[in-house]
Amino acid sequence: MVVSCSGDNPPESVMSEEEMVSYLIELHIAEASVQNIRLQADSAKVVFSAEEKYLLKKHHINDSIFIHSYNYYIEHPEKLEEIYSAVVDSISLKESLLKDRK
Repeated sequence: MVVSCSGDNPPESVMSEEEMVSYLIELHIAEASVQNIRLQADSAKVVFSAEEKYLLKKHHINDSIFIHSYNYYIEHPEKLEEIYSAVVDSISLKESLLKDRK
């Protein structure tokens, strides 16, 4: 899914909109997966933390880069809205494709 460029680009220290979309899609899917296995809260935190570390490494970022980027987009709500619109659309499409397979 492509996110439109709306005006100015973020600084180099900030993840691009496309990078944010890709990371957030996987992060939200990981979170839902951990919730679906219905672990105790402390165990779920451990499992999710491991998933989060894996995703950060996979996307070649660290938590500081993500937090800095997220804070940038919070200060630019129109861009954050575009990002989350793309995330929701992508997850909905994945869910629909999975349902069609069944």
